[in-house]
Order: sequence, then C-alpha cells, then structure tokens
Amino acid sequence: MKDTLSKSMAWLHTWSGLVVGWLLFVIFVGGTIACFDKELDDWAQPWLHGVELPAQPRFDAAIARTAAMHPVAHSWYVLAGNERNRATRNFAFFDDGSHWHETLHPVTGEPLPDVAGGDFFFELHYNLHAGNPGMYLVGLAGMMMLVALVAGIIIHKRFFRDFFTFRPRAGGQRAWLDGHNLTGVLGLPFHLMIAYTGVAIFMFSYVTAGVDTAYEGDVFHYFDVATDAYERPELGRPLERLHSLDALVADARQRLGRPVTWASVHHPDDASAIISFGGDHSRRVAWNFEQVHYDAATGEFLHHGRPDSAGYGAYTFLGGLHMAQFGGGTLRWLYFLLGLAGCVMLASGMQVWVAKRQRNAGTGHAIVRALNVGVVAGMPLAVAAMAVANRLLPWELGERRAAEIAVFCLAWLVAAAWGAWRDRRGRGWRDLYAGTAALLLALPVLNLLTTPAGHLLATLPRGDGALAAVDLAVIALGLAFAWLGRRQHLRLPDEPREEASTRREASA
Repeated sequence: MKDTLSKSMAWLHTWSGLVVGWLLFVIFVGGTIACFDKELDDWAQPWLHGVELPAQPRFDAAIARTAAMHPVAHSWYVLAGNERNRATRNFAFFDDGSHWHETLHPVTGEPLPDVAGGDFFFELHYNLHAGNPGMYLVGLAGMMMLVALVAGIIIHKRFFRDFFTFRPRAGGQRAWLDGHNLTGVLGLPFHLMIAYTGVAIFMFSYVTAGVDTAYEGDVFHYFDVATDAYERPELGRPLERLHSLDALVADARQRLGRPVTWASVHHPDDASAIISFGGDHSRRVAWNFEQVHYDAATGEFLHHGRPDSAGYGAYTFLGGLHMAQFGGGTLRWLYFLLGLAGCVMLASGMQVWVAKRQRNAGTGHAIVRALNVGVVAGMPLAVAAMAVANRLLPWELGERRAAEIAVFCLAWLVAAAWGAWRDRRGRGWRDLYAGTAALLLALPVLNLLTTPAGHLLATLPRGDGALAAVDLAVIALGLAFAWLGRRQHLRLPDEPREEASTRREASA
C-alpha cells in the first residue's frame, strides 16, 4: 500500500508539475521581478531621476486634467508619487468597467511618456496580459502547483539531508535533481504560501456561489459592502463646483493617522459627488482600505470607513501576504530571493524529466527539451532585451510602452527559436545564457551614456539606494548568467561526468 501510494504521488508530482511547468516559470519570473515593480517603474523613467517630491501630495492639477478630458466618468482617481515611484498616476474609471490612465510629473503636472516598467511584470504575473481568461489560467496553474507541492512532500523522505546536498559537478540528472530538491526544500513554506494565497486572491472569481446568492452576482457590490465603500445616491443634477482636494489633504492625513497616498472623486458629474482619500499598504500585512470621505462641493467631512470584518480581514491578510507591500525593502528582497529559488526549482524539475528520459528520447522528449531551453533560458534574455530597449528607444517615442513590450515578445521568440535549434548540438543553453549576460552587463554602461542622473556614478553619491540597487542587481545577475554560460560551455550537455569520461577514454 505504501509503495503504491509513493508511486502514485510520484506520478502526480511529475505530471502536475510538467504540464504547467513552463507557465508556472513565466508566472514566477513575473512575480519575482514584480517584488520591485514600483522601483522598476521609477528606473524606467529617467526624466524623474533626482526629482524631489513635494512635502504634501498634490491632486488638483491631475484632477483638473481628467475633468477636462473625461468629465463624465464613474470616478476619477489619482495615485501620488512616493519614494518607490516618483511619478503621479492619473485615472478615470467608467461604468462599463473600462478605464483611462496617464503618467504625470509629480512637480510640474506635465504628462510623461508611458513605459512598460515593473507594471508589465506585475500584470504578466497575475493574468498574462490576457484579461479574465489569463487570470483563470494563472489560477489553474496555481492549483496545479499546490497539487505538485503536496505530492512532492509525500514522496520526499530526506528533507534535511537534501537541504545540505548539492553536487553541481556530478552533471546531468544528478545535478538537476539536487538543484530541484535543494531549492524545493529551501523555499517550501514560501512556495506553499505563494501558491495558496495567489489562488485565494481571486476566490470570488473562481467560486461565485456566495456572491451569486447574496448579491445577485454583483461582485462589485459585494466589495463595496465589505470595504465600507461610501457613496451617496445620485441627485440627477450637475455638480456646480468641485472643492479643492489639496485643501483637504492635511485634514485627511490627521483623520487617517498616516500619509495620504491617493485621492478620488466619485460621480464627479453629479451633485452627490464625494471626495475620498486613503493611504498605502505598508503599515500592516493586510491590505489597507481605510478611507475618509468629504462632500465634493463644500469639502464638509462625511464619513470615516469602519474596520474590516473578521472574515474580510482574513481575506485581505492573505492578499497582503502575497503582495508583500508591508515590511519594507528587506522583506521584498527576501521574497525576491525565494522567488528566484522557485524559478530554479521549476527549471531544474523540468530538466530532471528530460535527463531521466535521455536514453529513450522521442518526439515528446524533443518538444519538452525545446520548450525548456526556449522558456527557461529564453525568457530572461527577453527581460534583459526589454530593459536595454528602454534605454535605447527614442525618449520622444509616442508608444514607448507598446514598443518595449514588442521588443520583449520579439526577443523571446527569436531566443526560443535559436535555443531550440542550437540545443540539438548542445549549445542552446550556453548561447542564451551568454546573450543574457551580455545584455545585462551592458545595461549599466547604457545607463551611464543615456541617463545623466540615473547611473551608478550619480545615484550612489546622492544616496538614491533604490535606483543604485537596480544597477547593482543587474550586474550581479549578469555575472550569474555569465557563470552559467561558462559552465554550459565547459561540459557536455545532459551527460553525467562518468559517461563523458568513458566516452573520452574510448575515443582515445
């Protein structure tokens, strides 16, 4: 019975991991990079480097721009710049669920070019840039990851021993298996937490029976009630004058007990309009939905949102645990390193499958092998190419974001094709690792040549740690990929060292 269970779990672990392994790798890479999404947004906008933020956030200029362009909307929303991302972000949300946004200079209020930045990886992580279908696909991959993790725990008999066992010189299947076991055991609590909370965040989209029964399927109404979203019935007459939002910020800060980071105007075309303010999510694990509300015409204080209920508080705690907006930079670095461990766990696990079936290779084996090199080695090269494109594309380019994303997709396509072709001769991994290393190590040089206030020689003297950390991390990753490429160059691919030695002796 025990033997049968172990075999069943081993089969389940192998195939539940392999079927979604490449998708999970993309999701993990996107999420790992998105640990510093705001810092990368800031890095990608060199026209803001060195800019000093105003002592108090300003909202009036941004709201005036939105009012002129979109006078009829469900709400206007402004996210103020902060030390992680200096840009002001301006939004208009409409009744049909669509929205418009722009990026503004935090001091002058002038519109800025839109960039892909860290926001691209954040969206890639949770819906693959495919809307609701992508969100469901990511949810399915998350559930499959939970299955693979639980099955892996059941079949794993040497947790502590494998934690201290890594034999990279063994080559072939042994080295890949050691890497898979080591990173799997090292990050197991994190991987379980990330997979579970990632699925739980969208539980109201996956399991809709409760919302369908209690709120007639209106999930937005549910969130309005759960978060104590304050609105007034529309009066059917226009708002005569919008009160200054900037004049209310000091009072809102005092009532909230923390700095104001965003402001909104709901039903701005109606006399029932209200102005709302809120803070960020950095003070506690659970998401912060605390808000204060004012009459949009007179500025009179109306309402202070109540604390979340116990049930909804548990949900926001799980969401906050996944998003890691609390705990400062130290926690984000921990998430980043554990995310890298997850990427290695996934990549090495898929390579174990290839190595175990090397002797009986067929069409399926060739497809998996090509997908491994195309996804695992191709995606990092595409990420590096997009970062380089951010520095090389003309600053005045109208559709910068679209152009940067196009470079990412094209680079990945070319890298995957090249890697699959070259891997037939054992050189695919080496070539793509070397290409990634070259692009990453060239990036700080491009920074020096193209961004007067954004390169290391400027950021380190003025103490801009976040910007400097991006360059330093890029250099570290570039050296790591150079080392990987060198290792691939020095040894025969997918072949144990003993077999390689035997072949050399035979040929002699």
